[in-house]
Amino acid sequence: MAEVRIMVGSAAGATALSGWLLRDPSVGRSGVTIRTAVSSKPPAPGSPPPAPMGSLDTITAVADSAVGLLGLLVTTAAWRRPRGAPTPTVRITESDGTVLEGTAEDVLRVLRARREQEPSDT
Repeated sequence: MAEVRIMVGSAAGATALSGWLLRDPSVGRSGVTIRTAVSSKPPAPGSPPPAPMGSLDTITAVADSAVGLLGLLVTTAAWRRPRGAPTPTVRITESDGTVLEGTAEDVLRVLRARREQEPSDT
């Protein structure tokens, strides 16, 4: 199981992206649970700047499978942002405590490269 935090940087962006994810059929079938929240934590280095008052709007998703996680990242990477909107930062905490952080495209690249390096069972 992996928890995914997508830091969008604004309430409007978090609402738009969560709506986009909830409408995507592949995300719905994957069993990913999605919720939008406002966090008072400061952003991690390299993250988009926080919204006013020091809050950072995020979407938290829990993926039970690698397929669900990859589907969520592909959909996030394809999200149609308004011009000039910051690229969402994705932070994944895996069950073993490993943390991956970056754009959805960067995290996907890492996960795909990791999967290609795994020995096959054939």
